[in-house]
Amino acid sequence: MKRLTLIFILAALLLTACAGGKPAENADLRDVTLNLTYIPNVQFAPFYAAIENGYFADAGLNVTLNYGNEADLIALVGSGNQQFMIASGEQVLMGRAQGLPVVTVYNWYKEFPVGIVSLADKNITTPMDLKGKTIGLPGLYGANYIGFEAFAQNEGLQDSDYTLQSIGYTQVESLVSGVVDAAVIYLSNEPSQLRAMGYAINTLRVADSIDLVGNGLVTNESTIKEDPELVRAVLGALLKGVQFSAENPDETYVICEKYVDNLAEADQAVQKQVLEESIKLWDVYPTNEDHTARWENMQSVLLKLGLMSRAVDLKGAYDGSFLP
Repeated sequence: MKRLTLIFILAALLLTACAGGKPAENADLRDVTLNLTYIPNVQFAPFYAAIENGYFADAGLNVTLNYGNEADLIALVGSGNQQFMIASGEQVLMGRAQGLPVVTVYNWYKEFPVGIVSLADKNITTPMDLKGKTIGLPGLYGANYIGFEAFAQNEGLQDSDYTLQSIGYTQVESLVSGVVDAAVIYLSNEPSQLRAMGYAINTLRVADSIDLVGNGLVTNESTIKEDPELVRAVLGALLKGVQFSAENPDETYVICEKYVDNLAEADQAVQKQVLEESIKLWDVYPTNEDHTARWENMQSVLLKLGLMSRAVDLKGAYDGSFLP
C-alpha cells in the first residue's frame, strides 16, 4: 500500500512539474543574454518583437535582455564574459585598439544616428551657422561627441569656433530654456519631442556630411570561431524582429509597452514618432555590402581625436558573412 501511495505521489509531482514553468518544448532552449545600451526604449523594438513573436525561441534561444553602459559592455563582450551586444562603431574600433577582439556582424543602423538640433529662431541652417554658438551634448564621450566632432572636422569648423557644454541628457530642456543654442542628439528622439511641444526646429545630420558606422550587433572572435551557428541564430532572429517592426509599427508599439516601463502612460504620439524615426535609420533588409569606407572614416576621426593611439586592421572589425 505504501509503495502504491509513493508511486501516485511521484506521478503527481511529475504532472505538476510539466504543468508549471516553461512549456516542455522550451526545455531545450539555449540561454543567451543580449546586452543593450541606455535603458528600455522603443528604439530597441526589434528585440522586443523578436522575443514576443517567438523568433528567438524558434531559433532555439531563450533570450534575456540586459541594459548597461556601452564601454563596460564592450569590455565584457571583448573578454568573452558576454557574447552579444549592441554597440556603435567607435566602441568596436576603440575596443580592438585595446586588444579586445570584438566584431560587428550586422550594421543595424544604415547611417550614423546623430545630429545637431536647434530652435528655428536661432537660424542655424548650415554648419557654418554654428560659429559662435554654445552647443550642448551629454558629455565628451560616446556617439554624440564623436559624431559631432566628425561633423565639425569634415565641415571645416575649428574648436575655437564654438563652445561645447556638457548638459547630460537634458537636450530638450536646455534648448527650450535657452541654456544652449544647439544640442547634439539622436535623430529619432529629441527632434520628435520638440515638434510635439510645438517648436519649429532645424536639424543638421552627421550622415549628410560624413558616412560613419552606427549601431550594430557585436560579438567576439571566439564566439564566431567556436560557435558560428549561435551567431547565425541570434542574427537571424533579430533580423526577423527588425523586419516585423519596420512593417508593423503599430503592432510593434503595443509589444514595446510590455518591455518599456511607463510607456503606456507616456505621450503616445511622441513615442510612436520616435519609433517611426528609428525605423528610418535601420538597415531592414541588409546585404553583405562593402562597408570599408565608413569604417575608415570612423577610424580616422578617432585617431584625430586621440581616442585611438594606433590604427587597427579594419578587416577584423566587421564580418558580414552571417547575414542571410
